[in-house]
Amino acid sequence: MSAALSVCGALLAGCSGASDGDGRSRPEGTGASASGSATAAVAASPQSGEPGAGAADARFTADPARLPGNRSAALELLRAVVAGPDGYGPGYERRTPYESDPADRPVLGTDCVWRQEALPGDVLGSLTRYSRLPAADGRGEVRTAATVTVHRTAAQADWEIADTLEQALRCPDQQLRATERISGLNSVGSGYGSNGNTSADDYLTEIGTYADPALGAKATHYVWSQARLGPVTLAVAVQGGAGYQLNDLLVIPARAIATMETKVRTRLGARR
Repeated sequence: MSAALSVCGALLAGCSGASDGDGRSRPEGTGASASGSATAAVAASPQSGEPGAGAADARFTADPARLPGNRSAALELLRAVVAGPDGYGPGYERRTPYESDPADRPVLGTDCVWRQEALPGDVLGSLTRYSRLPAADGRGEVRTAATVTVHRTAAQADWEIADTLEQALRCPDQQLRATERISGLNSVGSGYGSNGNTSADDYLTEIGTYADPALGAKATHYVWSQARLGPVTLAVAVQGGAGYQLNDLLVIPARAIATMETKVRTRLGARR
C-alpha cells in the first residue's frame, strides 16, 4: 500500500485539490497529464519478467503454465480476484447490480461518453464488482468499482495502461451515465521502480471531480487507481461522498489493489 500512496503523492504534487469533490472512477485536478505522454510512460515501463532493481526486488514474474489460456479459465481467475466489499474495510456492502457481464467491458468513445462493448479478441475476460459505504456520521455515501481484466499477453495489458493515460488527455471531462459526469481529470503513470512503485509492472492514478444530481448539488472527489501485473490489470474507482477529503479516499483504492495484487501473485506467480 505504501508504494501506491507514494504514486498518489507524486500526482498530488502537480494537482489542485477539489474542495468538496468526487468523481467517477478517476480523480480531480488540472486536466493535464502529469506523466507527459502515454507513449513515453509505456516506453519507460519495464515488461514483466525482466530483471529487477536490486536484491529486494519484488517484481512479479508470471508462470506461463499458470496463466489463463481461454475465457473460461480467465473467468475463474476474475471471480477469485476481483475485490468485493471485504476488499475495502468494515461497513462496505454490495451495490445493485453487484457484478458486470464478464463478456463486456467499458469503452470510452470519441465523444468522451462511456459505453459497454463486447470484449475484443485480445482480452480473455473483464469483471467489475460494485460496492458502497453507506452514508453515516454526516458524510455521504462512497461508491467503489473494482475491475480486473485478463489479456492474452503482457504487452496488450501494457497498452491498456497507455490508453487510460491517453483518455485523460483526450477527454478530461467524461460522461459516465445519463446524469453522472467526471471532470478535470489529472493522471500520472509510474513504471516499476518510479514514484515509489515497487510492486506492480505499472501503476496509474487519476484524480478528478464527480457529479451526479441524484446525490446532491455539489461535486465530490473522484479517484481511479490501476495496476498491471503481467497480462492482468487491476483497477479501482472511488466516487467520494460529501464530507470526505481527497486524502481519505486515496487510501481506499490502494488497499483494494494491494489485496488483489496478492491474490494474482498467489495464483499466477512463478514459484521461486
